[in-house]
Amino acid sequence: MNHEKLKEAFLQGGEREAAEWFREMMKGVVRLGLLEAMAEEVEALCGPRYRPDPKDACHRAGSERGVAFLDGEKEAIRRPRVPHETDGEVHLATYEAASSPQGMFDQVVAAVAQGMPVRGVERAMYGAVSKSEASRMWVEKSREQLALLRGRRLDDADWLALLIDGVWLTRELCVVIAVGIDAEGNKRVLDFEVGTSESPAVVASLLDGLEKRGFAPGSGRRLLVLRDGSAAIEKAVSRRWPDSVRQECLVHAQSNLREKVRQRDRADIDRLLKTLREAQGRQAGEEAFDELLEFVSERNAAVAVALKERSGALLAFHHLDVPATLNTTFLSTNLIENLIRNWRAQNGNVKRWNQKADMIPRWMATGLLWAEAGFRKVRHAGDLPRLASALSLCAPS
Repeated sequence: MNHEKLKEAFLQGGEREAAEWFREMMKGVVRLGLLEAMAEEVEALCGPRYRPDPKDACHRAGSERGVAFLDGEKEAIRRPRVPHETDGEVHLATYEAASSPQGMFDQVVAAVAQGMPVRGVERAMYGAVSKSEASRMWVEKSREQLALLRGRRLDDADWLALLIDGVWLTRELCVVIAVGIDAEGNKRVLDFEVGTSESPAVVASLLDGLEKRGFAPGSGRRLLVLRDGSAAIEKAVSRRWPDSVRQECLVHAQSNLREKVRQRDRADIDRLLKTLREAQGRQAGEEAFDELLEFVSERNAAVAVALKERSGALLAFHHLDVPATLNTTFLSTNLIENLIRNWRAQNGNVKRWNQKADMIPRWMATGLLWAEAGFRKVRHAGDLPRLASALSLCAPS
């Protein structure tokens, strides 16, 4: 009968109706297969129906209501009952497998990972998985992801650069994130540290964890560190690697300068910073910076003084005299900014963060690993050997 209705639906051009009939037909096949599998298990325990073996300790005791998960939906079925003479009710392996929502684990985790709230998972799966079950599955999976991220060794790569940036989840909750770039141009999320502020102690704790897992500059080479304008990050990094080349993010610098000049001057600030970001080498970089400094001096002397004091941090990469093809990657922390943008898109439904439990690390690790899966090699990776040479300890500073 089902075959005839399916054929009729196809002939009438009702693809949706045909698909629904096909789905129901396949669900019926699966249901029948489950019932047959349970019957075979009962027979193995109790012997053939109507010819039970008196020596068997198990016997049939009819059936009762049960549930099974078929095609992602909870379905009512009849499950056989098999009591044991001394051990009580026997739990049929076939029924246990079919009635457990654990088989929907991957679907639940994928839904939550893409931003669906757990109560939404319950509705989307028509009650096949409860809110508490979906939450438990997500906690289990996210703990695995946290262990995966922090269990990875970091001494398996020749590290060229370290990017560090802090992001605020709330007004009182900051996460400092570290991303590494190796000599082949591969990017990797290294770790993160949660704190109430972007303090030297929080950054130092992050760096401690990286070193314990084997992170270190390449042999005979300084480490290039890209950071935002945070003094805390500068302080912690300079203590850890005094000879490192520490570059301040020019995108952050541009944003800060725009806030300190009149609105009509902001377009010129953008133009001058663009020239600086595109400049190749020490001479061109210093010329672009001097032009920027002169422009700012004519409009805000105090800001110009502060800008001049930061010239070393803003021109550190230019002083390496490497191809400008690498400027896009190594003159800003945009890699982390984009990482967090993707992370926020995934976790935007989280309204409250529980700082006492492991909620924040679990969600951070899962989201960061998900975003890391989309990483590509650094653009113009063929120029990285030039950067590696410039970072050599014997290269002129």
